[in-house]
Amino acid sequence: MLDLHIDLAGCEGKSELLRRVANALRFPDWFGHNWDALADSLTDLSWLPAAHYRLTIAHTTALRHASPETLDTLQEVLSEAGDYWRGEGVSFEFSFLEGPADGSTSPPTPHASPR
Repeated sequence: MLDLHIDLAGCEGKSELLRRVANALRFPDWFGHNWDALADSLTDLSWLPAAHYRLTIAHTTALRHASPETLDTLQEVLSEAGDYWRGEGVSFEFSFLEGPADGSTSPPTPHASPR
């Protein structure tokens, strides 16, 4: 199982959201940073092969307040990716958390992006 956490602490818009998703899922350099490119990348994932994907999107509060339609679109794109992967016999789950992924109440520790 590939268990990935996407921390959205302080994220307030689509561009930052797509950057964080791309970093967390190690999208190739050709990723186009738009909704169609996100959908295409989520239904490929050949660079991250797994029989089960689980995405935890944490700290969604700032984005939900600043740009609720962006979070709604992300949920729609992830749901469509889940439908695709189910058709391929691969489990693809995701969840949104208002707080941190580990359930603690302390603020997240800043960390460098993997790219």
